[in-house]
Amino acid sequence: MEQKIRFLLSRDDWYHQRGYWVLAKAFTHAGIEVVLGGIQTPNGIVPIAVQEAVDIIGYRIMNGDPKILISLLFDEMRKQGLEKVPVVVGGIVPKKDEKVIKGIGVKEVFHPYTPLKSVVERVKTIGIEGRKYMMQRELG
Repeated sequence: MEQKIRFLLSRDDWYHQRGYWVLAKAFTHAGIEVVLGGIQTPNGIVPIAVQEAVDIIGYRIMNGDPKILISLLFDEMRKQGLEKVPVVVGGIVPKKDEKVIKGIGVKEVFHPYTPLKSVVERVKTIGIEGRKYMMQRELG
C-alpha cells in the first residue's frame, strides 16, 4: 500500500483563516495527509516538519513579508537538514517577491482565487517529489 503524502500546512496570522480550512479539507479529500501546523513563525514550522516527517511544507502568508519569512524558513530548514523538502506558499505574495522567494527555493506560489483543483494537483505532484526525497533520507 502506497504511503500518503504528508503535507504540513501552516499560516502566519490569526485572520483570513477560511482559505486555510478549505484547502486542508480539499487536500484531505484528495488523499493527502494534512498536518495542521496552525499559526507559526518559520522557527516553529521546522520542528513540526521534523517531528511529523512531512514530505512537503505549505506556508500561507497574508501579513508578513514573504522574502523575510521564506529566508528564515529556509535557514532553519538547512540547519535541520531539510533543505530539500519542497515548500509551497499561498496567500498575498506580491509578484516582485514571487521571483525572489522562488530563487530561495519555493517550488510554487499560489495566489488568491487560484482554482482549488489546480492547487491540489500541483501540491500532489510536488509532494510526490518530496516523498521520494524523504524515503531516500530515511534509508540513509
